[in-house]
Amino acid sequence: MGKLTKTMGLATGARVFLSLLTLFPFCCGAEGVTNLQPLAVWEASSRVTAGVGYRENVLRSSIAQENSAFFNTSADVSLMRFTESGAYVTYFFLFDDSQYFDAPSVDYERFVSATVQAATPVGVNDELGGQINNFYQHQVVDLSETQASQMRTLVDGYLSMLSLYWKHTLGDGWAVKAETELLRQLYSGDDLSDYWAPAAGVRLIRSYGHRSELSVYGQSKYLAYDARERSDHGGEAIPGTSLVYQQNEMGGQWRHNFDKAQQWRTRSKLIYKLSHDNGSGYFDYNRLQFSQQLRWKKPRWEVKSNVCFNWYSYPEQEIDDERYERSSIVLDVRIERRLGKRWLLYSFAEHEWNMSNDELDQYNSWTAGAGAGFEF
Repeated sequence: MGKLTKTMGLATGARVFLSLLTLFPFCCGAEGVTNLQPLAVWEASSRVTAGVGYRENVLRSSIAQENSAFFNTSADVSLMRFTESGAYVTYFFLFDDSQYFDAPSVDYERFVSATVQAATPVGVNDELGGQINNFYQHQVVDLSETQASQMRTLVDGYLSMLSLYWKHTLGDGWAVKAETELLRQLYSGDDLSDYWAPAAGVRLIRSYGHRSELSVYGQSKYLAYDARERSDHGGEAIPGTSLVYQQNEMGGQWRHNFDKAQQWRTRSKLIYKLSHDNGSGYFDYNRLQFSQQLRWKKPRWEVKSNVCFNWYSYPEQEIDDERYERSSIVLDVRIERRLGKRWLLYSFAEHEWNMSNDELDQYNSWTAGAGAGFEF
């Protein structure tokens, strides 16, 4: 009943914010107060796909692996409204479902998201904006980053996030952006604790060339758990306490388009995170992440590849008298071929390698599949 009440409260707040976002472009344009309604342009797109695939190690486990073929369906819808003042609002919905044929522990995995974004210029050099995201997931997730032990489990949960920003243009392609967000994670069942996660940060942006962009940022976030306790130096829970993480993150992103048509595009991201708990430091960890994406797009073809590297170090946890460390590499590729204006074919593959000085935390997993889609 408690989780239901909290979920209803979040839903009410979401409805209020969505209403405000719907009105945002009408009342906050850069043209000032006028009796004339700004000219609006609507854009809409939608897509449905269906396909089959095979996943090795569905549970992402080092032991008792389950492998299975699956049937996947997905759908996405986007609706955008632009005004002549420069204000806009965007609605985006995504549904993705995989039904496994032979995975006794996981019948299916499902992800659903709904996002609303809005922004409006204020004067000549400023912009205000925000978004609200709501997610539902029923998926196998690796939670080892923030848990006391290696944990890959089937998660059933809801996430809501509200974020706001102020962007100020400095001139000559430079801008500064202040951002804040509030995240609420709710889990079904009692195995995982719900939590709140407020965050704030600032970003420096440099725009150039064919809508290319380079940015660096710093952010501070807190994770406050509802029913999770702090631990002592041996990892034992301390009754009557509440666990809180403070996470400081810094990083940068470089998005480069090689030509005006954006036929070739790369995106590079580098992130370094320091996470500290409010107790003995048993849950402390450092994370370094680097990802590189390459996209090639023609009128009938699109090829996307991405590689992501993660490295974790846990200063207060030991494995055989050594500091506990783990790392992972994820490589994925997706190819799409259009057939006329509406139909398309696609194929994809992904491989994940996980390494650690703890044998129970070492596992590999790969997925491959193909299918067809239709755009409206």
